[in-house]
Amino acid sequence: MTEPATIRARMHESALKRVTRSYSASLADIFSETLQNARRAGAGVVHVSLRDRTDGALEIEVADSGEGIRDPAVLLSFGQNGWDEKLVQREDAAGMGMLSLARRGCVVASRPLDSGAPGLPPGWRVALRPEHFLGEAAAEVKPCDEAPAPWGTSVRFPAETHENAHAVRQAIESAARYYPLRVVFNHRPYTPPEGETLPRRAFLDGAVHVERWRGLVFGVFKDRAHRFGLYDPDLNFHGLILALRLPAADTVNGSSWQVAADVENCPELELVLPARKEAVETPFLREMREAARLAIYRAMAAESDPRPSFTEWRRAREAGIEIPPPAPLLAPWLPDIADIEDWRMPPDPEALPENALIAAFDPDPPQAQAFWRAAHRNGLSRRLFAGDRRLEGFGWYDAIPQIVSVETEIQGDGRRCTLERYADRPHGAKPLEQRPALIHMRVSIASADGAAPPIDLSADLAFADEACSWVGDALPLVTPDSDLDPCALADLLQAAYYSPSDDAEADSWDRQRSDFQQEASLIATRLLVSDDAARRGAIAGAVWRDLYWLLPKGRDVDIAVRGRDVTVTFGPPREEESP
Repeated sequence: MTEPATIRARMHESALKRVTRSYSASLADIFSETLQNARRAGAGVVHVSLRDRTDGALEIEVADSGEGIRDPAVLLSFGQNGWDEKLVQREDAAGMGMLSLARRGCVVASRPLDSGAPGLPPGWRVALRPEHFLGEAAAEVKPCDEAPAPWGTSVRFPAETHENAHAVRQAIESAARYYPLRVVFNHRPYTPPEGETLPRRAFLDGAVHVERWRGLVFGVFKDRAHRFGLYDPDLNFHGLILALRLPAADTVNGSSWQVAADVENCPELELVLPARKEAVETPFLREMREAARLAIYRAMAAESDPRPSFTEWRRAREAGIEIPPPAPLLAPWLPDIADIEDWRMPPDPEALPENALIAAFDPDPPQAQAFWRAAHRNGLSRRLFAGDRRLEGFGWYDAIPQIVSVETEIQGDGRRCTLERYADRPHGAKPLEQRPALIHMRVSIASADGAAPPIDLSADLAFADEACSWVGDALPLVTPDSDLDPCALADLLQAAYYSPSDDAEADSWDRQRSDFQQEASLIATRLLVSDDAARRGAIAGAVWRDLYWLLPKGRDVDIAVRGRDVTVTFGPPREEESP
């Protein structure tokens, strides 16, 4: 076989059999394409009518006042269009929009503008079925006196059975929201006889900074109520909105900055044809994203306290944009709690004292709670601030010493060792001594000059176990000289260990919390007071929780337990409550 010396691109006829797959055939696609065609044809207004047919089906018509279509053949000449060369170059018009109707079929009527002819120029009409789009049959073009007058084009097509009037209205409202022309919706008798103008808004409404760049308009938003997510539209192509993943600027405990773009005249921006639902990743698109980022920086530079991250601040400075660096403020450090559902608003940033420390270590909730108590007892808690990696690089932040680790040492059970070794009990050993003579914490500090000595803390509480989700596994260690009372220790146990289960067989969250608190109180009372005190508290809690609603109001109740016999005695009504 002799191979050809040259080859040339061509379209195989089998590709025509697949044209119905070019669009999803949804109302969103159809309205998008018909509205774009109306705009390109120079229309001033677009009318969308919804009619109830006698067979119960709905029929939709999109009519415009544009220049009309001179050659009906362009409707089925995919890739060819009747637009002028400047428009094609400016918008990369593909000439394939009619394929959005290929699965449904439609009726197109048009009257082309003809300024040289007296009276109305002649109109025409053609009914297109799926086989016409597939090249399986020829469509007949007929004269039509009912074509839009004095000129324009109408496209009439059926709604699907699942597309009710509400769905149609929602789809056209969405398509018209950022569309540059007025869209009038008519569905008699539910709209006025002249129709209802659908609401529109500018895509960049609410922007605090606007600038033009190579045929685009960038709008920068500060603290936008609806933030642009990964797949949220951030580009408006004449009413068609799509997601380009334009950048956002990282700030520290400050405003959020995002950018969106409006297309004016930007032939360099290439969209994936024919549906234009995403952009082609070209060098221009990368340049566009960088230009959008610089637009954000210029908006931030106009603010008095934008609080940029060091990365954003440095990138802006390298581009010649001076953004004010963040003031030396950090949020106070607070220990983590085990209940991830118990979300609490973090504290506001504060001015830093001269002896501030950044808590750069990441302890589990039990260790964090014990360290926080020791820091508070030793006057260290006011110096502790939460770290923020986004500030690394700023001189004031890098100069703050950082806590990198905390090692706990226990003296008890006849030995002095680290908490880990103290808690490491061989199988069959006697129970761990939970009232050790001494608990000591050594706080290791790292500083920019490497000269920071460790800080020693005298502690009265530690937890000799790993993080878990149920209090029954907790082993609190409390020194004999501690001023902890059972209520305070129970609260610490809850902060360190309580994490409700969302398993289908678990009790309600309220019941789980109540059971946890009861057991935590029992553990705390038994450790700090006595077993008897713990039992009395547990019994009283059970009576209050399970039996209190049975007790007669205004009378004392005595409950006596002798072996398996339970005696209940009611006293006389108290005088203050006698009738």
